[in-house]
Amino acid sequence: MLDKYRGSEGSDNRPDRELARKWEKERSNKPIIINNGTVNNGTVNGGTINGGTVNDGIIVAGTSAIRMTILSESPTLKSSTIELPILDPVNNPFLEEDSVIISIDDIPSELSFEHGDSINDFFLQEANISRLFCNYQNKSLEIARTNGLFVESNVHEILSLSSILMLTRDSHSNIMINLFGTPLLDKIHEEFMPKQQIELDLNCESKFRKAIKMAMKNSRKDATNWLLGQLANEEILREDAGYTILDCLRTLPMSTIRNDHSEMTHITNYLDRIMRGFFDDPNQHIVQWPNTALEESKARKFEGRTKQPDFTVSVVHQLQTKAVLFVGEVSPPSQKNNVFKNCNDLIRIGIFMKDCLDSAIDKGADVKVIDYKVDFYIMDLIKGTYIMLHIGQMTFPASVKEMLSFVDEMDLLFIVREIFRESFNVLYTNLCHPSPPLAKASFKRVTLNSPKFRQLVSKTHNVNRSCPFWYGRF
Repeated sequence: MLDKYRGSEGSDNRPDRELARKWEKERSNKPIIINNGTVNNGTVNGGTINGGTVNDGIIVAGTSAIRMTILSESPTLKSSTIELPILDPVNNPFLEEDSVIISIDDIPSELSFEHGDSINDFFLQEANISRLFCNYQNKSLEIARTNGLFVESNVHEILSLSSILMLTRDSHSNIMINLFGTPLLDKIHEEFMPKQQIELDLNCESKFRKAIKMAMKNSRKDATNWLLGQLANEEILREDAGYTILDCLRTLPMSTIRNDHSEMTHITNYLDRIMRGFFDDPNQHIVQWPNTALEESKARKFEGRTKQPDFTVSVVHQLQTKAVLFVGEVSPPSQKNNVFKNCNDLIRIGIFMKDCLDSAIDKGADVKVIDYKVDFYIMDLIKGTYIMLHIGQMTFPASVKEMLSFVDEMDLLFIVREIFRESFNVLYTNLCHPSPPLAKASFKRVTLNSPKFRQLVSKTHNVNRSCPFWYGRF
């Protein structure tokens, strides 16, 4: 028999080949039956897969192998049962990174948004913003339950499920535009933009520029010695971030280092001196880069691990940090094109800000919570809607040569510092003289606590999804 098989090599007379061709022709376009259902082009009809899911036509198993019964005319596989191995979507070398789709699609069935009495609604001219936002929340729920909400594409919709209306000019989601219209969204943004108009003193600006140019043309030593003399003689220079400029002149390289650096290096070498210089007062409010969760978030979360922000500014009272007014997330330059991470950070920031704002309201303090992630945001609670407003963007210098453009943008930091100081004064007074929760406490809304959120940070992403913030495109 073996000699006969070998003798047929190179010809089309081998019986096993004829049998295989016949079986292939007969089984073409026949479905595979799975628990009385069919798989057609990657979709499951009429059946279930126990312990696994189907993603883009790939069967991903759960805790046990999938038992698949194949009904076929094959002489060797007729009515047989085979067992597929477990596929690990994280460690499986046969899956592309983008094959795993992360979406918010496990919204609790009892979650709903109902529009109540209009007497407490938020109006802007003739527009009922509360009603429109409620419609937007329900639209987000509908999408979550049908197609799922994706981190890269649906930051606004995911935040809306926690009653947060995020407004960034020229970066609204299409769903928001369809319901509100761009003109109205821009009006809301304009209505709540900070009214503070603070600019760097012209004399200070001139001396900062002179010191920077001196470092570039002469030497770092000449520039720092000259600026030290100016700081000793002029108080306004010290108040207007003179020591921050001095620290940058002393420690930054003359030209930007081209290697990518880590998040910790980004914090210690580039961010800390500026944030501490503008927002740190050792006796009243301190800048921290914590490795612990926010107490404000712990108060909401009864089980599981609470997320922790990269940056906080905390109010000091009775030699203890008592409340957070400023939170931030940090991404080094190497992550600037990471669409998933940057969008996920925005979601985290929104929730952190809401937790801090709710905590301050319970303390009787009417404050605005601030965030920064190169972009600055503020949040306030307006009749049941948490308005998260983008107020500006700037670049922190990575070299002495970049300090001239930093001086051009410093006005934004002065505005943010003024907002922070006003909120600090209110909150500190309430810590010293406790008072009942504010009347607006009745407008507080719950934060969506979905199990899927805990999976978002470490999962894969898809750079081809649209993103209203254009991360990685410019």
